[in-house]
Amino acid sequence: MWRRHGVTQTEAEEAIDDPEALLLTPDPASRSGKSDRYIRWSSTRAEVLVVIVVRHEGLLYGGNAWPANESHRKLYEGSRHDER
Repeated sequence: MWRRHGVTQTEAEEAIDDPEALLLTPDPASRSGKSDRYIRWSSTRAEVLVVIVVRHEGLLYGGNAWPANESHRKLYEGSRHDER
């Protein structure tokens, strides 16, 4: 995550630990159907992050994370408006 996208493990964990994160399960881009996509504001980075985790035997494993693109930010903002 860090070398490719500049996102630390701590920043990714902050996003998936937040109960208000937008969760897409399974990840719509997953071929196996075993990964989930979290989209959440990272207060540490002051931006929206996309975090991919893989579910295996009841545990979550970090897959990848990157700063959200415009379409992910819109999806996240739309979910925030739906909650109001």
